This record gives sequence, structure tokens and C-alpha cells, in this order.
Amino acid sequence: MKNLWDQKTASGLEKKPLQLRVFSSQLLGFDSDLVLHGGGNTSVKLRETNIFGEEEDILYVKGSGRNLATID
Repeated sequence: MKNLWDQKTASGLEKKPLQLRVFSSQLLGFDSDLVLHGGGNTSVKLRETNIFGEEEDILYVKGSGRNLATID
């Protein structure tokens, strides 16, 4: 497995954890030995403020049916 991690790109996303998960998911999706084409799931759990101004845990999950390499 080739390491595709780009620290410069990742450093620019360190205050944007959802975008960092998208970036890391795309890297996984680029390697067809790691995921099935069009499949694969990744997730990230974040503590965020909801529309009512209350802090809560939110679980973001990349759903099935989209290629990890091309998610945005």
C-alpha cells in the first residue's frame, strides 16, 4: 500500500474535521485493494452546535453507493 497522505493538505484541514474525514476517505478510495468500487463507508463523530444552539454529538456517515475516491 502506497502512502498518499499529504501533510500540507491535511494541515489546512485540521480545524475542519469533517473535511479532513472527506480527504482521508478519498485517499482510501484511491486504492482499489482497500475498498470495493463504488462502496466503502467512513464516518466521523463531532461535537457541534445544533440549530437550537445546543451542543450535541453528531455522527456523519458516508453512505453506500458513492465512490470514496470522488466524495466531496
